[in-house]
Amino acid sequence: MNEAVDPDSPIGRTARAWALAVVGEDFPPERSRRFGAWLDADPLHRRAYEQAEAVVMMLGALRTSTASEPARRPAPRWRVPAVVAAGGLLAACLALAVVALPGPAYETPAGQSRQIALADGSQITLAPGSRLRAASRWRPRALSLDRGEAFFVVAHQGGQPFTVQAGDALVRVVGTRFNVHRGAGRAVRVEVEQGVVQVSNRPDSQDGAVTLRAGQTVVADGRGLTLGTLDQAQSAGGWRQGRLAYDDAFLAEVVADLNRYSRQPLAIGSPATGRLKVTAAFDVAQAERFVAELPRVLPVRLTSDGHGGRILVAADPNRAPEPRAP
Repeated sequence: MNEAVDPDSPIGRTARAWALAVVGEDFPPERSRRFGAWLDADPLHRRAYEQAEAVVMMLGALRTSTASEPARRPAPRWRVPAVVAAGGLLAACLALAVVALPGPAYETPAGQSRQIALADGSQITLAPGSRLRAASRWRPRALSLDRGEAFFVVAHQGGQPFTVQAGDALVRVVGTRFNVHRGAGRAVRVEVEQGVVQVSNRPDSQDGAVTLRAGQTVVADGRGLTLGTLDQAQSAGGWRQGRLAYDDAFLAEVVADLNRYSRQPLAIGSPATGRLKVTAAFDVAQAERFVAELPRVLPVRLTSDGHGGRILVAADPNRAPEPRAP
């Protein structure tokens, strides 16, 4: 991932000077060679210059105000402060432009996960059917999980926090290993494998935040925080080993997860059906078998939606339960 260059760093200031020079002045061959050598010396130089050049192009008046003067005409006294002022304006605009640059987004299709390496050394495993994005190129350690699930191995970086926002939940860490799951509805589940994680239920406040350690979990649903612990059948980010586990979870949440692993969509027929509770653990490879078994353990039945998908609807209350296989 290419991060933005700080416009106030030495490289950023040099890039700004070159951008002003290239646009606003005569550029003799010798200076052009020095400029080319500077660009080629480090990929960071070229990235910084491209940022500065983009802002200069937005301030096209700079080109007009300087290109119209004769090549050897002495610069009037007002021109120097004007260029200095333009440089200050450029710096301000560049800073705003860099901060506003949208960060990269990562997305996975159904059935496929993805490994992501951040520039700070952090590693992310993005689950199937998920979407993750950085707040901006200037804040690569501030991420948003728009849907799905991801496991994070966060590198320490001088105490700079690493944050993940998922719905109403905001996760803050410095260096740790944890999993964030955003499924159906507003509920967000955070599981900690190693280190310490702080979770709050409102992104703009730390009031009511809880601190989690290894083996602990929390569910944030916009109304409160519910603490828990991982049992023997669960592990933080267990989906990475192809294992899904649920303890008294809503059927709607389970179905939302299954749809991230299957290209054949499965729907819930009614809100009441989605609120049925499920406790189960199974391999992702056995997901179809799990779906086929649901009518044996829950008051539901499978039907076709007529377009290649399936719907779980409430079973006829007068229908006898299907017998289990011996």
